[in-house]
Amino acid sequence: MSININKKYILFAILILICLFAVFKMFVSPLSLKDKNIEVEVKHEFNPESNIKYVVFGDKKDVVIDKKDLDTNKVGEYSITYKYKNKEYPVSVNVVDTTPPVFNVKEITIENRVKLDPKELVKNVKDASKTTVSFKEDYNFDEIGDYEVEVVVSDIYDNSTSKNTTVHVIKDNKGPEIKNISAIDVVVGGDNGWEKDVIVKDDHDPNPKLILEKGDFNPNKEGKYFVTYKAIDRAGNVSIVKREVNVVKAIGTTDESEEKIVYLTFDDGPSSNTKKILDILDKYDAKATFFVTGNNKQYNYLIKTAHDKGHTIGLHTYTHDYARVYKSKYSYFDDLNKLENMLKGILGYSPKYIRFPGGASNTISSAYKKGIMTYLTKEVQNRGYQYYDWNCDSTDASGNNVAVSKLVKNATNCSENNINILFHDTDAKDTTVEALPKIIKYYKDRGYKFKAIDDNSFAPHHRVNN
Repeated sequence: MSININKKYILFAILILICLFAVFKMFVSPLSLKDKNIEVEVKHEFNPESNIKYVVFGDKKDVVIDKKDLDTNKVGEYSITYKYKNKEYPVSVNVVDTTPPVFNVKEITIENRVKLDPKELVKNVKDASKTTVSFKEDYNFDEIGDYEVEVVVSDIYDNSTSKNTTVHVIKDNKGPEIKNISAIDVVVGGDNGWEKDVIVKDDHDPNPKLILEKGDFNPNKEGKYFVTYKAIDRAGNVSIVKREVNVVKAIGTTDESEEKIVYLTFDDGPSSNTKKILDILDKYDAKATFFVTGNNKQYNYLIKTAHDKGHTIGLHTYTHDYARVYKSKYSYFDDLNKLENMLKGILGYSPKYIRFPGGASNTISSAYKKGIMTYLTKEVQNRGYQYYDWNCDSTDASGNNVAVSKLVKNATNCSENNINILFHDTDAKDTTVEALPKIIKYYKDRGYKFKAIDDNSFAPHHRVNN
């Protein structure tokens, strides 16, 4: 009898457990979340898994979270969905911006009566959204002295931070400085790039205004003109300078003539070898062109000697320092201007014939300024110069003491009507001097004349590679 009673109790207990489990499944969710409405700071890290409180009969890794529409880098209301045991649990995510901007202030010195932009007083602004800078109140900087000011940086969600700094107000009676206004030549019908090569600097105003008044300047008519540059700073100070602009004919031609001509050209001089070269040229009644630098001033008297003997003096560069010359267009023309001034002191004028270090086709310039040769080859011609590459190379630049036989072979391996041969005039080019008589004789025997470059000479141009 007792056995039957025990069985009844066991069956009853099992029935109770089944009922409790059914009720549990009916009323207890298998996935419990901490929050169904989450607030996240914009551009802050958010891990949706951290919102899972517990999982019944499973693991958090079994929960699939759909967050493809969530963008925590943008303020707004979003929805993500947790999926577990074929059931979905939507959660609202509100991305907000409640963090005020962070920034540093700096002191500044301005001229009296200048309207100051508060942006000039802040730096290193950091915020998750777009910011604006303003003064806490209106300030008047008419009087000389130091002003304590409060600057406010606000974002588009009305978060703001304010800090104090000092504005030093001074009297400014000095106008801007106008640089790079030396006389310039431009070819007839050339472009107007020269108008903007002037540099303006001011002690206080970072952006002084520059006005160009051309007067009667006519880019299509040869002649000497004067244009006026006027610079005005924010304090109202004015500087005025006149600049001489000469409109000239283009020189040189890229077309060969029918006449058989050899142009002997020597780069990098003068040197201890210049006198020897001049003596050989005298002996064979040959004229040449010397593209000189400012590196060997102890031999500068030979520049005048060469000129007086009827040879042409050309411009190589003052320093022949690639890193300096090809750093920028300003660096190139600054270097060229130094060489021109040196030659004016020697010859009384400066020639307009140029040879670029490495030639117009050089690629080493790209290490210092991308595209510099593309600009310079056009700009020097626009400014009334002409540049001369070569169509025949002695290869004496390949090393010092190159064999005479090799120099002669390379320098005589050319058959154009107009031949421009590249040589170098330095202390180390003794074999160039030794090879020169044989080279001159070779071309004389074939009916060539030896001329110095002039305004009508053939100007070989290499392909520009930078």
